[in-house]
Amino acid sequence: MIRFQVVCVCMALEAVTLLAPLPTALGAAECTDRFPEGQYGIPLTRSAIAFEKPTLDGFSPLYVQRLPVAIATSADCEYVYTGDIFRLVESPTALFAGCTGDFNGDGQPDMALLMKRQRDGRILPVVFRSQGGRYEVTLIDHITDPYGFNENANVWPGPFCQPKPPNGVFESEVGGKATVVGDLFTIGWLTYFWSTDANRFVAILTSD
Repeated sequence: MIRFQVVCVCMALEAVTLLAPLPTALGAAECTDRFPEGQYGIPLTRSAIAFEKPTLDGFSPLYVQRLPVAIATSADCEYVYTGDIFRLVESPTALFAGCTGDFNGDGQPDMALLMKRQRDGRILPVVFRSQGGRYEVTLIDHITDPYGFNENANVWPGPFCQPKPPNGVFESEVGGKATVVGDLFTIGWLTYFWSTDANRFVAILTSD
């Protein structure tokens, strides 16, 4: 079993307000810049998927479906969240439920996927790190998201990727910071990064 160190464990309960539909209906594509493919969903045609299919015995992939969103102006995109745009599904769509990045800073594309374990139906994040033509697989054994995915299995809790900060220091909005060597990915309330010292992924609290 893989254990993760949580760098910050501060809690502050905040109300989350989702975007209410407004009169003029525009396509979800109007907010595409906020949710770029690769960081939010991996196209099935992406080379990392098409030529080196990430598989794990006993697990099946999950997918995300984009939904139309009612917004008045493009400026309202800042109030659109993943829960407004995406739905988690098992049937194949154009996007795998995951994201791509270079997590350990070695210049090779890695990916984090949400997958379903066949023996018990449990949904878990799985990380595939490129290792010279093969993948090293890390299974993350929980999703910390009690007010979203854990209450509604159609909510997509991640993984969502974000690039390595230019200064190499990632700082959480709810407190705590860490030096990182590569890109990061968020699942529920936690953001994960690769620690070269520990030779594993470490988690930091980024929402609550």
